[in-house]
Amino acid sequence: MVTYSQSGQLNSIVSNVMRALQGKAQLNWEHLKPMPEFPFPWKGIRFWDAQPECVEMIPSRLEPFDFNPDEDFDLIILGYPIWFLSPPIPLTTFLKSDEAKQVMKGKPIITIIGSRNMWVGAQEDIKAMIAEAGAELVGNISLRDKHHNLPSVITIIYWMTTGKKDRLWGIFPLPGISDKDIDEARRFGYPILKALETGQYYNLQENLLALKSVEIIPSVLSMEKKGKKIFRIWSKFIRKKGEAGNPERIPRLKMFKWYLLFVIFFVSPIVTLFFYISYPFFLKKTRRNLKYYSGVGFKK
Repeated sequence: MVTYSQSGQLNSIVSNVMRALQGKAQLNWEHLKPMPEFPFPWKGIRFWDAQPECVEMIPSRLEPFDFNPDEDFDLIILGYPIWFLSPPIPLTTFLKSDEAKQVMKGKPIITIIGSRNMWVGAQEDIKAMIAEAGAELVGNISLRDKHHNLPSVITIIYWMTTGKKDRLWGIFPLPGISDKDIDEARRFGYPILKALETGQYYNLQENLLALKSVEIIPSVLSMEKKGKKIFRIWSKFIRKKGEAGNPERIPRLKMFKWYLLFVIFFVSPIVTLFFYISYPFFLKKTRRNLKYYSGVGFKK
């Protein structure tokens, strides 16, 4: 298992999923450690300063791995949260490393995601890197914050910038994925164990989907696909002022911050309303998208 968990939530999810395999398979857990470590909670502009390199999937540095890339593993689990609609920098760094390409080649891969609610774009990036490594994605589990989009934005920012996972002002829901959903993630371990024991992974994702391993909100998917394109424009615009940590980037980072908050709180409700008004005209396309993003196939 290879994971990056800044707050610890993702590691809790992976730990619960893998309960069914404990004592029945040898488990090796590689916790990715960035150099320098990304802070938790995030402070000041540092959070926004991670956006350009994250979106552009530019590798950083990691502490030396504990695993032996020459070792032959039967199955590899990749667990990750979502940063700016993209994979977190530490996981991108791992997947682009020579060690990852060596150990993953020819192996079945399962991804486990913990997100607010937008993850399909990041998973497409992960699929591309898995394919580049010569591995095969055979299963995906995605847990999300099931609260409404706008309150969940407020609570995730509150949690990420204060480290407090309580009810803001006593009126907002708890941030992140619910403890109930994290605890019940153990159910996904049983089809994984069966596939591992038999070496048959061809129907694993189908079995996981039967347990509701993936839930996609059509309106959120539509917004995310548009947002992913816009984020790339912003990342290139900000990087014109230098690499991460360059103070010359700060004015543009602040512009991005206020742009994003404006879009989330004022534009996204209108976009959502328009989506549902026009939904019947794009029903077939929407269903195709939902089927594709729920699966493990990859459009190169």
